[in-house]
Amino acid sequence: MTRALLPISPVCLLLFMWVVTIFFGTLPFAFPETFRLALYFLARQGMTPDDFTVMGAAWLLVALSVFVVSSVAIAVALPTPGPFDTSIDFNKAAQITFSLNLLFLVVTFLWVFASAAKMGGFRAMIILVQLDALEAREALLDNKLFTGMRVIYASLPATGAMAAAILAAGRKTGLLAPVERRMATLTFTMNLIVLLLLPIVMSQRLLLLQLIMAAYFSVCMVHRKLVGRKYIPIGLGLFMMTWIGRESLTNATIEASGIEVGIQKLFFYFTNDLLNSFMPINEQFDHTLGYFSFKFITYFTQTEGILRDVLAERLEAMGKIRGGGSWSILTMPYVDFGAVGASIYIAALAALSIVVFHKGTENVIWAAIYGQFAGAYVLCTHAMYFSHTNFFAMMVICSLIGKYAGRRSPQVG
Repeated sequence: MTRALLPISPVCLLLFMWVVTIFFGTLPFAFPETFRLALYFLARQGMTPDDFTVMGAAWLLVALSVFVVSSVAIAVALPTPGPFDTSIDFNKAAQITFSLNLLFLVVTFLWVFASAAKMGGFRAMIILVQLDALEAREALLDNKLFTGMRVIYASLPATGAMAAAILAAGRKTGLLAPVERRMATLTFTMNLIVLLLLPIVMSQRLLLLQLIMAAYFSVCMVHRKLVGRKYIPIGLGLFMMTWIGRESLTNATIEASGIEVGIQKLFFYFTNDLLNSFMPINEQFDHTLGYFSFKFITYFTQTEGILRDVLAERLEAMGKIRGGGSWSILTMPYVDFGAVGASIYIAALAALSIVVFHKGTENVIWAAIYGQFAGAYVLCTHAMYFSHTNFFAMMVICSLIGKYAGRRSPQVG
């Protein structure tokens, strides 16, 4: 393991995000007057401090221990990373990334324009988002031109982060031509602008955070050290602009400024996510046998409906063991498999993550793939992003770019 990259390793990111979540997630209960809006949002989900239990804390400690032990064991067993692979054709990779990204953007804008037209124009769409964000979201989904269109929109962080990794590799090796450098720069810039604006009306704000984090982590992996730390606050500031813009739009009836609503909603999510991690441990229920942890498989095999029918009674009980959103990386496997099965799942995920982290220092494609892994760990207390269709699609896109980029032609001396 490269020591300079230890702060962005899976273990460190996981532990850091849990510390952050516990700290910010408990503040609304400690200062109820200050965080009255956050507590109001929590009350709408039926969540209270009583959801914190010793049993829940014990499970989280066990799950964290399993993750850490598995990670350390694999890291010790892996050899020292080899030299950075410069045989990949960075120019071809930049061309493929640019072309693929352009296709994604065209499809996304067709979806937006078609949806706006059916809703009566962009103004009508914005008004619907203000009045009922969930209904607006359903209307967008109903207006998809084909199955999988939403996944294409959600794949923009993959091509954006890949472009950032290619730019870093080009700077490191000097093997990226000026035209392809501009292609990669344009790819990242376009995606950043699109994901700054579209989530305000289309939801999925976390795509912007995933792009920013994945791009940053990918660049660090290529350089084998933390770089550009001064840009982290800028990236987080851009995310907060979109976050506050969305919350101002969807909570227009609340008597508070957009900034206050946005910040209070952020604290709500930290608390909501923390309580979601405790709630299932406090209840008796029938486990869902991988329905949530392997949801990407049922999506791409079109078997989600079949499995939902088979597990209908078990899934119906899920509303009682969570508030808003989903479960964390340590709790979702427990919901699916119980303590023993979840421990095996968590150990396997930790091992896979360490292997990808190791390979990410040797190859620009693996650097971009680990960027997505690291971004998923930033979100690990909010959701089990590794089970998400979007994450799997990003892995496929990065892999395909690597496959078709090929190798550079040998130089004739």
